[in-house]
Amino acid sequence: MISEELLDKFCEAIARAEGFYEAGTVPRRSNNPGDLTDEGDKGLGTIQTEGPNGAKITIYATPADGWAALRRKVRRMLSGASHTYTLDLTLMECGLKWSGDPAWARNVAVALGLDTRATLAEIAAADLKGQQEA
Repeated sequence: MISEELLDKFCEAIARAEGFYEAGTVPRRSNNPGDLTDEGDKGLGTIQTEGPNGAKITIYATPADGWAALRRKVRRMLSGASHTYTLDLTLMECGLKWSGDPAWARNVAVALGLDTRATLAEIAAADLKGQQEA
């Protein structure tokens, strides 16, 4: 089982990489710290982003709803339950799928104190080992 500590750190790293803490950004305006598109329009519309990786970003009613959605997604990623983000992917590969930008992976890796070549399986295994040693 993925620790709450790793889940929190990973989500926080993604929120920072997505620009959630910067005023006026799409993640901030949409209450969506992960810039997620997974749930489409939940009744509040979406925000269409521009550029080659443009997407319809889900608008959540509250930041808490957006954080909950991000936590669900990251938990699936790290537990092997995601069809998109499989455990064999590196942080760099995840970043390219998530945002299309290698800077995303570098920012997330730095925040987690990891290398962009670390796989989700390695991250999850290290977390489990840490829990067993505690």
